[in-house]
Amino acid sequence: MKKTVSFTAALGLALSLTAGASAAPIQGYTETVTPASTSGTVTTAEETSMESSMTLANEPIIEADEVVMNPTEIINLMKRTYFYDMPNGKVIGALAPQMVDTTGNERQMLWTGEWVEIYTWLGKAWIHMEKM
Repeated sequence: MKKTVSFTAALGLALSLTAGASAAPIQGYTETVTPASTSGTVTTAEETSMESSMTLANEPIIEADEVVMNPTEIINLMKRTYFYDMPNGKVIGALAPQMVDTTGNERQMLWTGEWVEIYTWLGKAWIHMEKM
């Protein structure tokens, strides 16, 4: 029984060390280590780790080229809506009432309404919006 418990504990410790060593480094984090001064004061490891955990990088998290300048329209579907591979094309599936993001592509139809391209889990698809 003791061998099983010690083996399990050793295996758990080895796995946790492996997971910690293989983890990806945190982006935007810089570690600063304060050297001990020559005046006789000693910096402990706890003080150094507290200082390094409080320091953030000077770089912004969102880069200037990642900002959306012209956001696309969000459509709120109020009923079950079928989506198609192209306007007047083959039905791919159906969407429950929800909010969907458009791609910005629209095709106007005079009498029947308009076709709007949206993002789905199957890729881009078209939905038909009836005229009101």
